[in-house]
Amino acid sequence: MKKGLNIEILTKTFDDLPHGVGIFQVVGLSDIKNIRYVFMNKVILQEMRKTREEVIGKKIIEVAPEAYAHEGGLQVINAYRKVAEDHEPINLGLVEYSNHMVAGTYECSVHHIQDGFIYVMLRNVTELERTKNELELKNKELTQFAHMVSHDLKEPLRTISGFVKLIENKHQNKLDEQAHKLLDFISKATDRMRILINDLLDYGSIGQVKEMMTVDCKKLIEVVQQDLQAIIKDTNATIDVAELPKIRGYQTELRLLFQNLISNSIKFSKPGIAPKIKISAKEQDGWTFSIQDNGIGISDEHMDKIFIAFRRLHSKSEFEGSGIGLAHCKKIVELHNGKLWVTSKYGEGSTFHFTIPS
Repeated sequence: MKKGLNIEILTKTFDDLPHGVGIFQVVGLSDIKNIRYVFMNKVILQEMRKTREEVIGKKIIEVAPEAYAHEGGLQVINAYRKVAEDHEPINLGLVEYSNHMVAGTYECSVHHIQDGFIYVMLRNVTELERTKNELELKNKELTQFAHMVSHDLKEPLRTISGFVKLIENKHQNKLDEQAHKLLDFISKATDRMRILINDLLDYGSIGQVKEMMTVDCKKLIEVVQQDLQAIIKDTNATIDVAELPKIRGYQTELRLLFQNLISNSIKFSKPGIAPKIKISAKEQDGWTFSIQDNGIGISDEHMDKIFIAFRRLHSKSEFEGSGIGLAHCKKIVELHNGKLWVTSKYGEGSTFHFTIPS
């Protein structure tokens, strides 16, 4: 195959890429105004609003002098010199750039080729960032709206609960058994509605405040056990915690994840048998956590339903709750780019597994 044909194939390949690719010659490391264009593919030429003839072989200072007066442009040009000197790539992330013809946000990284030559990869994410910002604004508005609506929904519930207590206190001796049952039914129904509203708000707020940090899972479990101390004592539950790692994650959400899974293990225990829970983790492409219990287990026909919000497998008289707890867990694990699943045998207990990538 002829050498010229190879160059044609390479040129066409780079030209047809969906992202911008540009090659530069860094002539000397002391003066960033000596950097020249060697090759620009169609995407970059379109972003520059230039033809290949107007660019190739010329210095940046000749073609785009405004880049040296612009913070974003100067940041990129300095990265060219740095990569040419150190031979190490630089990921600039998002860079804002504008001139009299173009303005936008770009993902940009710079890479070394050989002495004196580097290449840059560029992607215009202006619309993506605009859409992202609009979605964040809409989510914020929806969250505020949800809190307002929840307040409006809770207010009549509080009124109903107040009237029920008032009737019970004032007319306790005059009410027959049927009346007491009806008032108890109303009271429990309003309590369930209040719990449901709170659970929905919690579900909607997961991932709203993203503060990733190093989380000591062992200490996190200790905090969860303190929070669940009353139910642990009432059920004589024992929780065996193996060595757990420190991971990068969202601490508030991870605490809620462990709390929900441990609470479920206690809640769905066998009648008359104290819950036994084992929590462990193993390193495998990140970390895989397991929460094992000796509870009632899950039948095969219900395996694909348990992570769906409001899908209850048992009646309210058997087990209380809104049916959203495991949906919470699934959302939290997916927020960490992990997976959640369960292995179980009906009547013999369940083990919930989830992964947290490194």
